[in-house]
Amino acid sequence: MNRVMNLPTPKQTKGWVYCPICTHTVEAQVVFVGKRIMVRPGQKCPRCASSLEAACIVRHEVAA
Repeated sequence: MNRVMNLPTPKQTKGWVYCPICTHTVEAQVVFVGKRIMVRPGQKCPRCASSLEAACIVRHEVAA
């Protein structure tokens, strides 16, 4: 029997990440996956066009 699971959509917000290629802090979308925060897959750095999937998250916005 196939069951369709209703998985919650991940929360997304704006954040600042450190690009390891051009060594600049750039704005990107971050996703909350459980207790972890990750850069949304498929994003490119606006300065050097490298992938931001390996970037470190410096700051993210959280509503109170």
